[in-house]
Amino acid sequence: MKKLLRYSIALLSLTLPAMESAAQLTTSTLPIVVINTSGNTIVDEPKVMVDMGIIYNGIGQTNSINDPWNHYNGKCGIEFRGNSTQDFDKKNYSIELWTSGGQDTSIALLNMPKEEDWVLHAMVIDKTQIRIPMSFYLFQRMGHYASRWQYCEVIIDGQYQGLYILTEKIKRDNDRVDIAKLDADDLAGDSVTGGYILRIDWLEDTPQGYSTNHNSMGNQPMFYQYYYPKAGNIQAQQTSYIQGYMNEFEDAVFANNYQNGLGNRYNDYINITSFTDFLIVNELSKNSDGYKLSTYMHKDKDSKGGKLNMGPIWDFDQTYGYSDVCSCTDYTGWTYLQSQPGCEDFESMPVWWQDMMADTLFTNHLACRWSELRQGPLHLDTLYQWIDAQRGDIQAAIDRNFTLWPHLGQYIWAEPTPIPQDYDEEITYFKNWLAQRIGWLDNNMPGNCANDVIGIKERDLSQQVSLYPNPARDVAHIDFSVPINGQLTVYSTMGQQIMQHSVSGTRVQLNTHQLDNGVYLIQVRSKQGTAVKRLIVQ
Repeated sequence: MKKLLRYSIALLSLTLPAMESAAQLTTSTLPIVVINTSGNTIVDEPKVMVDMGIIYNGIGQTNSINDPWNHYNGKCGIEFRGNSTQDFDKKNYSIELWTSGGQDTSIALLNMPKEEDWVLHAMVIDKTQIRIPMSFYLFQRMGHYASRWQYCEVIIDGQYQGLYILTEKIKRDNDRVDIAKLDADDLAGDSVTGGYILRIDWLEDTPQGYSTNHNSMGNQPMFYQYYYPKAGNIQAQQTSYIQGYMNEFEDAVFANNYQNGLGNRYNDYINITSFTDFLIVNELSKNSDGYKLSTYMHKDKDSKGGKLNMGPIWDFDQTYGYSDVCSCTDYTGWTYLQSQPGCEDFESMPVWWQDMMADTLFTNHLACRWSELRQGPLHLDTLYQWIDAQRGDIQAAIDRNFTLWPHLGQYIWAEPTPIPQDYDEEITYFKNWLAQRIGWLDNNMPGNCANDVIGIKERDLSQQVSLYPNPARDVAHIDFSVPINGQLTVYSTMGQQIMQHSVSGTRVQLNTHQLDNGVYLIQVRSKQGTAVKRLIVQ
């Protein structure tokens, strides 16, 4: 199969022995995740119970392997994760926090909201170890949920495993994909309208979902997989509802006048800003797997907005010029067209993007979003500063990682030639490609922002605001995707005003040590619109 052929190239260079003796970890400024299997063998499925500890003494503090497991000390279920990436020696892992009795338990890890399901992502393909975190960060700065993450170093059974990110698994949750819980008895009225998460992904593993009335780019019916509720839990009335909703959307987007037989336009069914931003992050990165693999959509109840949203994003390792697959190395061209050399997996590639990009309503809003974001998180200086900051935080771990896994300067994947010979060259290539790509997009982005009518309607700034860490202890940061001038107000859940002050720029720091432990509502009002976020103070 294509994905196996694609990865088989990499295996030739990934069978080198791990040089464990030369990459000893004793101390780190990153959290240290320690896993002891007690003789249990980690496999693809099922998860096996192991002991897990996290050593973390706080931001900027030194963590020693001899320190106690002070951040987490308990059980977890662990298994390998991924498709062909399981063939790499450095593994990805799915982790589920368990009690000693094997029951799920939700715990907040490394300043991320509590949950039981987590991922240890090895990021093997990306030698900068920055591409995936940056993509998550940018989608968050655009105002959408993407998995939070923290860099960490991992030890399993006394053996150093290298640099990882501990990141959130995509799940329906009030602090992850924040849509309504859909129970088995939610079968009619508003309750059946959400929430749902659909996925577009590999088709060869007998996925569970449904085929639509319209073809993919591969000229076979487009297939959507049930992600939430799971295929084994979703009820007949619920499948009927979400299929009907998607059919009405597709009937409209593929119609000559963008209206379906009910007289509804396709944008009546979707949050267009989430679609423009999803396109922007995939085109900015020239994601070779973009749109067609590891692609998620979600829909909340009608009473909570009810439109289809693109995201969360996932799988951004073959991005930003890294791979020859689908001409990712070429900084020119549109990935949504899938027209450049090396593109494949057309059977799971939706073609609505081509129709939307022919619609001035969509492209005018796209032009506005691109212009706004280029002044904020997509300004080249801002991107360079963010990359440099991440590098500064992980440089010592990078050195250990590539001593253990000596991939720098080697061909391990479909990377372009000449291959960067060290980490400095990897970062330089990354930055140079990013500058060229942004320049091309600046010159080729369609639409006329002056004629945008969507931005006027969708000025709920909650989509444009990121609040972290949440829960917070001493301080919380509030990031805006574009510069803002307005007023921030903190309310109790009973509506009592606690504090208020003016805000400007793209980031606000809120000192939460002045607040008692509990739940608060953070409201930001400006000429651009209004945002409301929930904050937990611990």
